Amino acid sequence: MSEVQVRSQAKGADSESPSTPKLGWTLDELARSLGVSVPFIRLEVKRGRLRAAHLGRRVVVLDTEVRHYLARASETGRSWR
Repeated sequence: MSEVQVRSQAKGADSESPSTPKLGWTLDELARSLGVSVPFIRLEVKRGRLRAAHLGRRVVVLDTEVRHYLARASETGRSWR
């Protein structure tokens, strides 16, 4: 096995490690994880209920924001209106 293949495998193993915390979510990843649509996530961002950042052309929601959003949602026991 070449040195490049060894590095590639080691890097892949590290990136899939459960000990590596997820720092941010794309809108697609977040929607799939929560079982909602991307337009719903975009609407929550537009409403100001979920904060997102633009990194280049990509919109990313920090994991801490997701946790705060879910905590607020669970406190109300139903959707915000």
